[in-house]
Amino acid sequence: MYDFEPTKAKPDTQLVAETQKEFKHLGRIKLKPGHSLFAFNTKTTHLKKVEIQEQVMIDVKGQKKETKRAYQEPDTIYVTALNARNALRKIINSFNQLKSNQT
Repeated sequence: MYDFEPTKAKPDTQLVAETQKEFKHLGRIKLKPGHSLFAFNTKTTHLKKVEIQEQVMIDVKGQKKETKRAYQEPDTIYVTALNARNALRKIINSFNQLKSNQT
């Protein structure tokens, strides 16, 4: 006969912690026509284009409402620009302004 010991059966706490992750609204960025949203990670110094998720909903009156959103990653700065080269230029200029204001 098999003896079951309930003290050895423990739930995986790491899996439970990941499912309770919440997203909160941090701000808005208005995109100009033809521009894209770029993300610059300050720890890895990596620049990438962000994919914007589009949702279409129908409200109570029967009109459709379009929403676009992007989720923020930690240690990341978001910039709108025409291309990656201009996004990098904007980030460098903002860092130089911060540096000159501190001195």
